[in-house]
Amino acid sequence: MKKNFKIWISSALFLTSMFGCHESFLEEKVYDTLTPLNFYKTEADMQAGVISVYNAMHSNDCWGRQVWLAAEYPGESSWPNNSGEAWRSELDQYTWTPSSTGFKTIWAGLFRMVNRANTVMQYADGITYATPANKDQILAETRFLRGLAYLTLVRFFDHVPYVTVENTNDLYPTNANTDDQVWDLIIDDFKYALSVLPPVQTGRNIGRATSGAAQTMLTKAYLTRAGKPWNKAEYWPLAAEEANKIINNAAYGYGLHANYEDVFSIANEHGKEYIFSMELESGINLGKDLPTFTGIRSGNQLKLDGWSSLVAETKFFDSMDPKDKRRNKTFVVSYNDIRGNGTVYEYPKTITLPHFNKLINADDNKATGTGDYATNLPITRYSDVLLMHSEAENESKGPSAEAVKGINMVRQRAGLTPLTAGSMTKESLRDAIIQERSWELCEEGHAYFDLKRQNAIIKRITNFKPTEKSYAFPVPQDELDVNPNLQQHPAYK
Repeated sequence: MKKNFKIWISSALFLTSMFGCHESFLEEKVYDTLTPLNFYKTEADMQAGVISVYNAMHSNDCWGRQVWLAAEYPGESSWPNNSGEAWRSELDQYTWTPSSTGFKTIWAGLFRMVNRANTVMQYADGITYATPANKDQILAETRFLRGLAYLTLVRFFDHVPYVTVENTNDLYPTNANTDDQVWDLIIDDFKYALSVLPPVQTGRNIGRATSGAAQTMLTKAYLTRAGKPWNKAEYWPLAAEEANKIINNAAYGYGLHANYEDVFSIANEHGKEYIFSMELESGINLGKDLPTFTGIRSGNQLKLDGWSSLVAETKFFDSMDPKDKRRNKTFVVSYNDIRGNGTVYEYPKTITLPHFNKLINADDNKATGTGDYATNLPITRYSDVLLMHSEAENESKGPSAEAVKGINMVRQRAGLTPLTAGSMTKESLRDAIIQERSWELCEEGHAYFDLKRQNAIIKRITNFKPTEKSYAFPVPQDELDVNPNLQQHPAYK
């Protein structure tokens, strides 16, 4: 039953030309006679519209590739190994420009999510529903996804256009003086989703957004608002409060698996640590190439081979205690030759570079090609909540038993010594949390956001030369060229 939601997302591929008014943010092309005007007639049509927003999230412009890579490469843990498009090395080395190729695809992909969500909301009132609750569910999921897209936009670009149902037909929206409107929309969308969605999805709906996912993203929105560049300190206690509510809400059923490796297996993809993921499946056009990206090229590691395109920094590998129980799942320490000839490869003896192992699973064995793997990409999970709670508590009140509670739960599973609040300053605990998030959540799309929020890029990225400009992505030059109302980020003027 759990595959039904994934099948719906996959089947939404044929609808991608219909939903939203702007395919590349400015204009969405119509390839057939179906348009929102003649499509949205029934409740089933509305449900299909919601699925189309999930489908946009899966695109390579979003979490299917570019959002994931853009959040990872600028961090401390990974680098592109000189592979693929030049933009990857620009991210890694902090040498990007407004013309760097990936920015325009991320901008377009995330606004595609926003515009599809706005289209669903635009037509929601004109439909007859079996129950009022069904309409509420459609709107709540749609607003959750819109909030997620907008939160990601501001975490990357800072100042973005405010596009809602009311102005969705404006071809040239501005990003001047829109910050407060955009932040209000993000927070309101997550609050609405929190008030409507169930704490747990069951049966064929497993994988859809829940109230726990909404509350987690609300916490992340507060955390982001509190940190750089917004520096609204009043949001630290709000983030701590929301995270604490999640931790204490038994209805969510959240917890840490005893074994770190269990978090990432397909068999356990919706276990107690799961909150919200990019849902993937082999054989139905819903797989991705995440294991291929991180797998070892020509290393006889994977049946379909790897690309070594997102690999671990040697310094990061060395930073993890050999006794850390996460180490063997985080990194490729050793493996048997896939050909079954008895050869064993080990790092650093017969593996040249440290590679990640987190998204490579023995039970992900049904892929029909390098882009058809089924291991889900976690967008957020329970350990993220625990670490956000510690961060928010420390920033709002300083070191305390409450502030180290979450981080110590994460460290306990890893077999590490617990932190003692009395021996730490706010600054030393802040550094410990940044480091713990890096060890715990590497390869999951958090790195750049964590360093940015804590004003830690220049301090912690020492192998290159980031500057104040590095704390935001520029508005893509292609967008500036076609939209006279857009303004470049002040750091890039």
